[in-house]
Amino acid sequence: MRSNGVGSAAQYGRPRGRPLDAAFHRDVRAPAPPRLPIFRSRLQGELLARLLLGPRREASMLDLAVMLRTDLGSVMREVERLSRAGVLALRRTLAGRLVSRDEASPLYEPLARLVMLTFGPAAVVAEEFGRLPLVRETHLFGPWAARYAGVPGDPPCDVEVLVIGEIGRDVAFDAAQEAAARLGLPVHPVVRSPAEWADDTDPFLREIRAGHLFTAAG
Repeated sequence: MRSNGVGSAAQYGRPRGRPLDAAFHRDVRAPAPPRLPIFRSRLQGELLARLLLGPRREASMLDLAVMLRTDLGSVMREVERLSRAGVLALRRTLAGRLVSRDEASPLYEPLARLVMLTFGPAAVVAEEFGRLPLVRETHLFGPWAARYAGVPGDPPCDVEVLVIGEIGRDVAFDAAQEAAARLGLPVHPVVRSPAEWADDTDPFLREIRAGHLFTAAG
C-alpha cells in the first residue's frame, strides 16, 4: 500500500495514460552500462539499486549525489525521468524534495529483481560493510567485478569482497551474511589490514590487483 506521505502522480506532473516506460527511452545519448544495457546509464542503475533494494527509504537529491559520487544535476535529471516512468515517488518537504521507490508501481518488483542481479552487489556490499566504523575500504573482485567491468563470461555465482580495515573476521562474516541474505548470493569476505594491503609482496593480493577490482566503499 502506498504511504500517505508520498504524493500522487498528478501532484508531480506525470501525464495520465502515458506509457510507464516512456521516460526510459527519451534520452539515449548516454552510453549504456555493459552489465545490463537496458538501463540508459550506469548512474541510473546505481541510483535504482540504492532506492529499490533493501528497506524502503527516502533520500534527498543531495544525499544521493554524495552516495553515488556524482553531481547534483545528474541525480535530479535521473530522478525526474524515473518518477515520470512511475518507478520512483517524490515527496515535497520544506527542506526540499525526497525520493523513494513506488511500491505500488507494477514495474517495482520485476525491476528490483533486475537491479539486484546487476547493480545490486555493489550497493548492498557498500551499505552492509559501510556500517562498520573500522572499515577503510571495501572492494569487489573476481568474476562479479569482471562482469561489472564488461568482461564477457558466465554469470557469477557468488560475490567476493576484499575488506580493508582493523576488524575481526567474525565481524566481516556477519556483514557478509547480511549482504548475502539481501542479494540471494553467497558473499565471501577477505579481510586485510591497511598495512597488509599496502604490502605488495603478498601473492594473493597481487593477483587481486592484477584482475578487475571494483570499489564498493571507502
